[in-house]
Amino acid sequence: MAGRATGAIFMTIRATRRPRPKIPRKLAPMQNIPAAHALHLADVAEVLGVSRERLFEAWDLSEDELEDPDRTLDLRTLRRLVATTRRLSGEEALGLLLGSRMQIANHGDLGFAVMTAPTLRACIETAIRFAPTRTRALELSLHLEDAMCAVVIEERADFGDARDVVLVALVVGIWHIAQALAGTAVAGDVEFGFPAPSYAARFSSLAPGRLRFDQPQTRLVFDAAVPDLPVRTADPAAHRRAREQCERELAQYAPADVPKLRTLLGESPPPTLLEAAKLLGVSARTLKRRLRDEQTTFGDVRASVLTERAVLLLRQGRTLDEIAEQLGYADGTSFGRAFRRWTGESPGRQRT
Repeated sequence: MAGRATGAIFMTIRATRRPRPKIPRKLAPMQNIPAAHALHLADVAEVLGVSRERLFEAWDLSEDELEDPDRTLDLRTLRRLVATTRRLSGEEALGLLLGSRMQIANHGDLGFAVMTAPTLRACIETAIRFAPTRTRALELSLHLEDAMCAVVIEERADFGDARDVVLVALVVGIWHIAQALAGTAVAGDVEFGFPAPSYAARFSSLAPGRLRFDQPQTRLVFDAAVPDLPVRTADPAAHRRAREQCERELAQYAPADVPKLRTLLGESPPPTLLEAAKLLGVSARTLKRRLRDEQTTFGDVRASVLTERAVLLLRQGRTLDEIAEQLGYADGTSFGRAFRRWTGESPGRQRT
């Protein structure tokens, strides 16, 4: 599959190795996911020979309930549905099948805004901005470092035993959708932060390049030219109208400070807590409270962003001192200690 790509296009997907976040006693609504995803899971189960009647009976849900566009599922229910579907179908690789069936039209106004954007960069930026209208259980961010760019997928909730299904489906879905929008093949490496599952060999045959597990983060890394590829379905007027609708939907939810903070921390050198709060127009105390409401801290967000940037720079062959200067550390030794603290690995491992 990698052989079909042109130029230096490549993709890397990585998943977090840090401890999974604890589930709060009462999940915030935006940590839920749209119920429509369960319908897609039912479609996959049906292809695998499980009748819809049997499946919905085992799920203890009705299909009518899931067809409600305003219905969401908490993550505990999602884990139960995935486990039941695996048991009835005997299929572990549900994520592969789900991702291959993912369509941008399944995501309502957000999907329409993405598919009418002028370039893949605009598609990515649109998805990042409005993803909270779908869920905050996952967070997207875009990072640019010279000849490379990375779309990072960060888990903001505990998916438990459904984790591989969610991440694999999202990765495969993004890859398929990007190729469909650009009308060209995209090759690359695929990396996840969990051990190789039983279906790893099947995934290898479908992956756009090398497949690796036990990696620090979930990311898609492209040649820097990829985001500027034009989108075949671009429509400026339709894109503007769809974004306006997405803005109205986004306004219904509490403001999300994490994406704004991640953008600020992408600067060289990254700001301190006090500097970031000033740039966001709030006090440091208010920023810490807002981040706590989003179940994170300034330190966690900073470590996540700097890890992403560091890995990109390491794979570009930058020296530790050069990276330290970019990330605001005194020297390569200080940066190396920080990198080990973030990932549990030495910087050298990321050069391989």
